[in-house]
Amino acid sequence: MNLLLNITSLIGRLWLWFFDRFIMYPLMKIVAPKLGVRFMNLGYWPSRKPEDAKLRVFMNDIGDLQEYEPHRAHIYLYEKAMSMHPKYPDFENLEILEVSCGQGYSLEWIERWHGPAKCLIGCDKVVTRNVNNIVYGDATNLPFADESFDFVLNVEAAHLYSDYRKFLKECARVLRSGGVFCYADVRYPRDVSLINEAANAAGFETRHIEYCTDEVVVGLNHVARKYDDLLEKAPLFVKLFSKSLRATYCAPGTEANERLRSQQKIYVAAMWVKL
Repeated sequence: MNLLLNITSLIGRLWLWFFDRFIMYPLMKIVAPKLGVRFMNLGYWPSRKPEDAKLRVFMNDIGDLQEYEPHRAHIYLYEKAMSMHPKYPDFENLEILEVSCGQGYSLEWIERWHGPAKCLIGCDKVVTRNVNNIVYGDATNLPFADESFDFVLNVEAAHLYSDYRKFLKECARVLRSGGVFCYADVRYPRDVSLINEAANAAGFETRHIEYCTDEVVVGLNHVARKYDDLLEKAPLFVKLFSKSLRATYCAPGTEANERLRSQQKIYVAAMWVKL
């Protein structure tokens, strides 16, 4: 019985691996505009820990966020990643690259509340909107010249890349000396030290590593309620993938959610500086 359960679980995980990489993003390209989906990360909810202090102050200072209220947990995750930058929250005159920017609404947020940046570019393999500052590109072979940016941002995407070592080398290549790389992602616990070692080997100095699984679990509870409501309104061909979609956003009751809650998988935020 245990062997059968293990095999069933493995098949399920392989399907989700395939679904995440080859079905979900093309599917979202079709339905995201219709359903008002702007962000696809799990979300974050700030706690009272000292590491979230700058984030809390900044978001409180912004005040009314009615336009962004449905996306607050997603935005908190971006703010969490960016808050590790030494110049946070003022990125004026920086040249910024977000690798795997999705639909690019994060770029609009950064420009509105953290700019004006000297240059702000997003790069993604699935370009879902016709936006001038989003270019097609592979994270392991970035289409930019050496030393083009001051700041590289990567939020909840690198776990899907074919080779994270190549990705880290590419980030180091396109950053200027002293440039900052802010990263947030879901990983297996054993991966964190390997990623940090690879970052150091690529030419980065580690400045901050933080585990924030608990805050992400709270954030994804907010996100899951929103997405579950959207699934009810979605076209039939989307509902056919409801189980896989709920696993992708780690909705309560899914195995993916339980892996985070039990910390079989964890969420890590890190900041490195190019030497």
